[in-house]
Amino acid sequence: MKKVLYTLLAVSIVFAACKKEDEAVAPTVLSGCMDAIATNYDATATSDDGSCVFGIVGGAWITDIEEISMDVQVSMGGMVIMDTTLTETENNPDSMERASSKFWINGEWDEWDSNNNLTDSGTWVQSGTTVTITTDTVVIGEIISITKTNLVHEVVGNESFTEDGLVYDIDFVFTGYHTRNENGFTSNNTNQRKGNTSLINKRKLINSIKR
Repeated sequence: MKKVLYTLLAVSIVFAACKKEDEAVAPTVLSGCMDAIATNYDATATSDDGSCVFGIVGGAWITDIEEISMDVQVSMGGMVIMDTTLTETENNPDSMERASSKFWINGEWDEWDSNNNLTDSGTWVQSGTTVTITTDTVVIGEIISITKTNLVHEVVGNESFTEDGLVYDIDFVFTGYHTRNENGFTSNNTNQRKGNTSLINKRKLINSIKR
């Protein structure tokens, strides 16, 4: 009987020791966002819980499509001679005003043309889904949707200008569709600033009306 008890005791001791050893070597699992480009990145997380949230900072935004819808009124001497609605869609990188742009974490903003020439620079701030870019002028836009890879933003505004004696008054909605390049642009040298802030290509618009 004693032999049986000793055997049971020995087995219990070995089992308890193995359990403690297993508990000691088992890794601690910390759930969180493991994507470094996310706004809620958790460097201590060991298991991604799918909670990642993405913002406009990180990499560079490559423009895929620029779409602008315009209500155009043209007048001469105070008399309206044309009142029309136009929609222009551009997906050729060589024809886009803003081929790529970057929102730096320090609040600076830059944009480049399709040849990677710096065309404009300034500062940016965000409040909710509203992003304000300040260069020679102020452009206020709304984030329509944003993921790790894609951004859709919209700018609603008005521009007026005079060309060849004609006064153009334009209400517009500009929509940009962009893809994120996570490795895009690592320097924010602004020595080539040109101050190109207009969302409307005036010459292209006038040519469209004349056709």
